[in-house]
Formats: sequence, structure tokens, C-alpha cells
Amino acid sequence: MRVEVVHTGGRYAERVIAALEKNSPGSVTGYQVPAQLPLMVDDPEKFLPAELGGAEVLIAINLHQDLLLEIPYFVKGKATRALIAPIEDPSWIRLGLQRQVTAACAQAEIESAFPKPFCSLEPTTPVLAEFCRIYRAGRPEFKVTVRDGKIESIEVVRGSPCGLSEFVAEGLEGMALSADLVKEAGTLHHSYPCLASMNMDEDSGDTIMHHSVDIQKEAVREALEKAVER
Repeated sequence: MRVEVVHTGGRYAERVIAALEKNSPGSVTGYQVPAQLPLMVDDPEKFLPAELGGAEVLIAINLHQDLLLEIPYFVKGKATRALIAPIEDPSWIRLGLQRQVTAACAQAEIESAFPKPFCSLEPTTPVLAEFCRIYRAGRPEFKVTVRDGKIESIEVVRGSPCGLSEFVAEGLEGMALSADLVKEAGTLHHSYPCLASMNMDEDSGDTIMHHSVDIQKEAVREALEKAVER
């Protein structure tokens, strides 16, 4: 399975591309488009790479709303089978735009997802499920092995697409089970650091950063409850 990432630059996009490439059994191609555009873009297709649509999964990170809405029409009939537009800041994609893009994708027979944040992505449709499985990306899932009262190893079955789950797993390995490992997971989450926004999200009444922390901590808690003793 091939993946394309179209983005406007920045540290977060770089992390996602690097993490996907690390876990990649296929090809991961990044395309950078302009971040500074007029409020209204009359010809959005002019700002999209001609090659876009050559992969089964297309990830769009923090694009101008007109460019994002153009994508389903731009890639219709090409290889694209799913569009993922993560929301790491409430300003990235408003609910109205999300509905428009979802409808456009449905007309083009393309699956769509708008995980807020990216690490909340669930494998709920066939292509997205295949992406999550092959690239081990989405809502984190760990397998913990313990020995002599310590964490011997943590396998990242599925992790944050930005690479944060791997960082948390590496930080917890070797720690004593007597420690507050869930709290430590939260500390490691901030140390990476997570780049999700601390701006208030009106839809949830909390920040996307806090939601990301809770997702990671819950995954660690569940893994510890199912830990295998050696």
C-alpha cells in the first residue's frame, strides 16, 4: 500500500512522514504546497501537485480549505481510495468543511477520516483498516512483557502516526511495575513532545493535546492489564 502526504511544511508533517517511512512496507511520498494563500482560492487545482493521486492513501495535513475541498475531485478516478485529514488544531478543519469534504469523497467513492488528533484514528472502513494494519498507525495499542517486577519489553502493535507511541514505549521499558507507569506515559508524551494544540476545541470542550495524552495513557493502562509474565 502506497501513501502520499500533502502538507504545508512544519515539524508535525516532517514527523508523520518520517514515522510512516520507518514502518513502511510500501512507498511514502511527501508533497509540500503553499501555506500562505488568499482567503479564497479561485483555482485550487493549480496549487496541487500533478502527481497527486498516485497512492491508495492520501494524508492531507493543515491545507487551505479550498485545496482540501478540491482533493476529492482532483484525485477521482486515480489510485486514491482513502483520504485522511488529521486535526491537530481546531482551526485546521471546521465541522462545515469536514462535512463538505466527506460528501465530495463519498461521491468519488473515496473513504474519508478526520481524526482529532491523528492518534485517535480508528480502522473503521476497509481501506483505513488496511492502512492502520500495514503501517501500524492509529489509536495506540501496546503489548507488554514483564519479568522480575519490571517491564521487559513493549511492542507497539499500532501507534501514533507521528512516532510518539514508539518514544513512550522506549521510555517505559525497564521501569519497575511499582512505579506509576500510566503517569510516566503522560510525562513521556509531553517530553517527545506532542505537537497537538493547546487551544480549546469547542466540539469537545477540551484541548486536542489533552485528548492525545488521554489516548496514550489509556493504551498503556490497557496494555499493563493484559501484560504477559515471563
